[in-house]
Amino acid sequence: MSIADLILDFANSRNSFTLCELAGYVHDRENISDSGLLWHIRKLIKQNQLSRLSRGLYGKQAKSDFMPSLTEDLRNLYADLTRAFPLIDIVVYSGNDINSLQHHLSANNAIYVEVPKEATETVFHYLAEKKIRAFHRPTEDFMSDYVDLAEKSVIVKALTTEAPIKAVDGVMMPTLEKMLVDINADPDFYYLQGNETFNIMQNARSLYAINIPKMLRYASRRGIRETMQTILNFKD
Repeated sequence: MSIADLILDFANSRNSFTLCELAGYVHDRENISDSGLLWHIRKLIKQNQLSRLSRGLYGKQAKSDFMPSLTEDLRNLYADLTRAFPLIDIVVYSGNDINSLQHHLSANNAIYVEVPKEATETVFHYLAEKKIRAFHRPTEDFMSDYVDLAEKSVIVKALTTEAPIKAVDGVMMPTLEKMLVDINADPDFYYLQGNETFNIMQNARSLYAINIPKMLRYASRRGIRETMQTILNFKD
């Protein structure tokens, strides 16, 4: 990783930083003087990749936080599931949130429901009994052969413990960091893996604030930290 990449990764992990804070981070990884760091900072400012917020204080240009879309269908499904299964963690989100990050657009009208691994089958059968078109932890082959994401459906998956999630108007939904990792970890997202995942990461980083350390911690829990680090380091 280049010095510029180290500076930007550090900047992505916080709202602002001083030269001293940055030096402590970079010196653990590369041998460079403070004057050398300042040269890189000034260059990144000229390239509009960093901003001088005030005297001695730097940061990335302000980016908005990613906000998953909360549709009426999602709200109703979440309310139904939390009533039926009040003792388990439930996370929901729309496949359209993934579409918004893609370079090569493809339809995804699925709703994703994540619950603890031991509850996935029970939740799947509950949905099936209500005549909802649902799939239980589909594999890559099953997705390819039997699932048309252009049609409305519910995909039930296992929720990893300590996954980064947040409440949106009372509904538990994934953070952007979680979605970016899951796209590369889950077999049902096979069609987004490969070249498209680099496009998704670049689009996400250009549009939204991403907590890189949080994302990498979650990637470690999913067993793909090295994969995510490679994607982060990729340059056209």
